[in-house]
Formats: sequence, C-alpha cells, structure tokens
Amino acid sequence: MEKVLVNNQITVESAAKERTAKMVLYFGIFSIVMLFAGLLSAYIVTSYSELWVNITIPMAFYYSTVVILISSVTLRLAINASKKPSQKNAVLFLVVTLLLGIAFGVFQFNGWTHLTQIGNYFTGSVDSLDGVYGEDYTITYQGKELVYEDGDFYFPNDELHEKPLINEVSIFGNSASSYLYVLSFVHLLHLLGGLIFFVAILTNGFLSSSKAVSPMRMRLGGIYWNFLGGLWIFLFLFLLFIH
Repeated sequence: MEKVLVNNQITVESAAKERTAKMVLYFGIFSIVMLFAGLLSAYIVTSYSELWVNITIPMAFYYSTVVILISSVTLRLAINASKKPSQKNAVLFLVVTLLLGIAFGVFQFNGWTHLTQIGNYFTGSVDSLDGVYGEDYTITYQGKELVYEDGDFYFPNDELHEKPLINEVSIFGNSASSYLYVLSFVHLLHLLGGLIFFVAILTNGFLSSSKAVSPMRMRLGGIYWNFLGGLWIFLFLFLLFIH
C-alpha cells in the first residue's frame, strides 16, 4: 500500500513538473511569435516603399522545408518509442532528427551562399545585383515592375526606352535582401536551441543509470520543434507568395 502511495505521489509530482515546464515553454513560444510578428510587420511596411526588389527564393530553401517536415515525423516516432521499455528506437529516431536539423542548417547556409553569388547581400544595394533579371529577381519602382533591357531599367509603358532609370534605382538599398537574411537567420538561431536540447536529452540518457531518455523532455522538445517547423513553413510560404 505504501509503495502504491509513493508511486502515485511521484506520478503527481511528475505531472505537475511537466505542466510547469509546458507553461514556460508556451511563454517562450509566444515571445518568438511576437518577435516574428514584429519582423513581418516591418517587412510588409517596407515592401510598400518607393523601390522593392522581388527576390526569387533559393532552391536550397525548398530542400530545407522538406527536411524539416521529415524531421517532425522522425521526432514523433522517437517520442512514441520513448514510451516503450526498450528505447533503442527512441534514441535512433532522435539522432536522425538531430541530423535532419543539421541538414536544415546546411541548406539554409547554401541558400545564403546562392543569394550572395547573385549580389543579394545583407546590406547590399540595387547596384550590386548580379543575377538574371526575371529569373533571380525583378524590381518594383514607384508601384511598377520595371523592364530590363540592354543593361538598363525602364518603366513598362516606356516602350521606346526614352527614359533609362539605372541611375535612379541604383542608389536604393536592397531592403528585401536584408529581411530575407534576418528572418531565416533568426529562425535558424531558435532551431539551434532545439538541436542543443536534443543533444542534452541524448547526453542525459547516456549518463543516467537507466540509459533511457526522458519521455517528458521528449514531449517538450517535440512541442518546440513542431512549432519551429510550422513557423518555417509559414515564413517560407510568406516569402514565396507575398515576397
């Protein structure tokens, strides 16, 4: 009878501890949401400025989106496996999730590399753009998408190309590029926090006497990771269709 009472007390304490941890986690998630809401609001306002560069999203960002979706599946498998007596599969799927998270970061870096190769720098200007106009980028100036012909920009209604705009548009900064770097980099920083948490789960499990990962920590990590996955998909779709 006494053993049952002790077990019940441990169960109640564990449940209370998990509820407290979830409250802290949800508060952190809310803070992240507010941070990105502010960044996206500033993005939208800035996009209505006199000049805006419409950047084609790098293919590496598509790959990273697929990777983070797969990682949510492997993490779910890890969480389910952590509830079983034998946790070999839990550790295996968690390691796979960790590797997929690293792959996501690699693809993000590849995307940034592609952006710099075509002249989209963090603090770049329109004058530094070096991609193929119409494929890598287009420019909206005074509410009109410009036409690029023979090394110069023209308004679409300037069919005779009487008024070149290269000198006018080249003085503008490339705000779109700056926002693209900030949004993806800040998201990656938060994702790095999730990777560190997964490493901590694996390390604690390895060092524990039971050699088992914590199901509670796995559940908490799952909430955070799935949130980041959903956040990236939202950002990706935002950049893809609204950008």
